[in-house]
Amino acid sequence: MDVFAGGVGRSDTVFKDFTCAIDDILSNTDLSASLRHEMLQLAVIFVCGISQLSPGAYFLRHDLFPCIVKTIKSPDTEQFTFEAVMLLALLANFHRSDAAKLNPYLRRIKETEDEALMRMICWAANFALAAAVKAYQTISDDSPPTLATSFNYFLSSLRPDRAFASAPVDPPRELFKNQPIEACVILLPLFEFLHGSSTFRMVFASTLQAEEELGKRAATRITPLPLTLISLSSYLFSHASSTSSPRAVAYANLAMSTLLVLVESDDVMAALHLDSKEDIRLCRQRQPPLPTVTPPRPPLCALLDCCILWLRHNLHKKLEVQCYLLCIRTCYRTLWYLQREHIRLEYHWQELWQALVLLLDFLANKLDSLATTGGVEMITQETLLLVDLALCRNEQLFPSPKAVHELVYEVVRSAEVFRKQRALLEKLASPHARRRSSGSSSPWSEALTNITAVAEHHETKLREAGVRSANQGLRAVAKEIEKDGLSYGEDVHRTDDPP
Repeated sequence: MDVFAGGVGRSDTVFKDFTCAIDDILSNTDLSASLRHEMLQLAVIFVCGISQLSPGAYFLRHDLFPCIVKTIKSPDTEQFTFEAVMLLALLANFHRSDAAKLNPYLRRIKETEDEALMRMICWAANFALAAAVKAYQTISDDSPPTLATSFNYFLSSLRPDRAFASAPVDPPRELFKNQPIEACVILLPLFEFLHGSSTFRMVFASTLQAEEELGKRAATRITPLPLTLISLSSYLFSHASSTSSPRAVAYANLAMSTLLVLVESDDVMAALHLDSKEDIRLCRQRQPPLPTVTPPRPPLCALLDCCILWLRHNLHKKLEVQCYLLCIRTCYRTLWYLQREHIRLEYHWQELWQALVLLLDFLANKLDSLATTGGVEMITQETLLLVDLALCRNEQLFPSPKAVHELVYEVVRSAEVFRKQRALLEKLASPHARRRSSGSSSPWSEALTNITAVAEHHETKLREAGVRSANQGLRAVAKEIEKDGLSYGEDVHRTDDPP
């Protein structure tokens, strides 16, 4: 206030005049587009510069939503949609937690039903996210292997100078230290609209069908926004913590929050679980890569693939607890929706079970060396509930008996990992929590009891059968389930929407 107004006493006059000037210039379509663009840039820079300081309150008193909308929808300034929607998201985040009811921008986002505005935002977001994906792919070509590329690699490996050369497993981490590029900031307004507006979620979901119809008439087409978002998420999750960049982790967290909003919306899920002919490009720059699947397949499968990438590639001593919690909740909400709607998704489920077991094993073995602010107990509990949901509601979830057999075999194979979880949770529990749980069992405790009972039952059967290999074990589990079914304990999951 001293710098811009010359003191607190003159701040009201100066900042009220400033916000009025922004409104007047952005609203005046008679002014040149370049002048309006410069004022928009000035507003963005100023709001970023003051962050959460007190001058931001003047932007709450003077509602700039109408002039920002006019900037986005005017033909001569629609090209500046990226900056306009960024300004709107920044204003919506001013003192978000303690002034949510006072923030007019949050209310406007929630209440607006202007579908033309929302389609413009989707267009700008798709363009920016596609640029961020391209930046990753330019650094390291991770195109899925084709017959021609595989043959060329084979011939190249036969050259005398390469016959004994060791191929690098992963590209060097330093290559990705500046990723993602600045265009990725569009995730912020995209999250704000998806989280705050049911109308925007409907428009967002409709872009899948709209682009499908457009593709029938056009030789070239743009990848729909939901698919571009999933594609970028796969790159963010694969490289987030490997570069030791707080910025990369922050964007990964924002992307995971956005995916959670998607799976919590029935409108979006209704679109994502349908087959799409679009080939969603997922990150294959880290080992082991995901299995390659040719379209058509539901985009929801690619969303689950993104969760697997996060689970696989971010197990470090400095554990990103919040993002792991969001990831587990995204998987849980996805499975809960599928079983509620009796949608038996064709998917490589075993990859997900293995990633979850890897997480549980890591937490049990590395607990003493983890650098976190807490939350490991909650990650473990929610992961156990996720595995329990899959076992308990398997008839509504899986497309074939084989998928059920693979899940049960993975649980049996990892029986020791699950047994470690009770000791882990008892170690992490506070004295108050121990006293409380001694009188009544908690859902996660019942879930762990269910899982270990299944594991130990089939462990005994495999020992009696003298199983010596994984294939024999899987066949023995399948035979046992086909004969007696999968007996299970108490169902601890809600029948209505999960919290």
